[in-house]
Amino acid sequence: MRDTYNKTPMFWYETDFKKIQPRCVTFAWRDGLTDKALEAAVNNNARIMLCPGEHCYFDYPMAKGDMPEVNWGMPVTSLEATYSIDPSWGRDQSFEDNNLFGVAGTLWSECITSPERIYYQAYPRAIALAEAGWTRNKPSYGNFLVRLKPTAKDMMRRGVTYSLEY
Repeated sequence: MRDTYNKTPMFWYETDFKKIQPRCVTFAWRDGLTDKALEAAVNNNARIMLCPGEHCYFDYPMAKGDMPEVNWGMPVTSLEATYSIDPSWGRDQSFEDNNLFGVAGTLWSECITSPERIYYQAYPRAIALAEAGWTRNKPSYGNFLVRLKPTAKDMMRRGVTYSLEY
């Protein structure tokens, strides 16, 4: 749905949304509810931004005990889980062409106290998500880890903090 200002409405999918306005973009974010959000998007001719917590929430720790500052029981979103996301969520080319808007990594900052921690939480998962979202026949996770080493070395040289929990 575009208005006179050429804007596209976007919202976070919740289970009580039965009707989505056509051409809206909805974020599929809730762990375990991705299939319902995708069905709602298809049934309502809407677009979907895939960002399920089990793959895309970078404010979640990457490994158990990795976020000692504040953690209210957040689940772990490992680097491997991020890399393993299937942007089409097992659906066909028609879904990709008509409904998939893309993938997104989310990083809510209410528990983050410094820019360095933001980088630490985002990297290298943001790199994994970018490759998973843009590569149709992505290489194995092991291959990704090998290719990640020069990037990690360059990030270290530049002073960009990142998690070593991989």
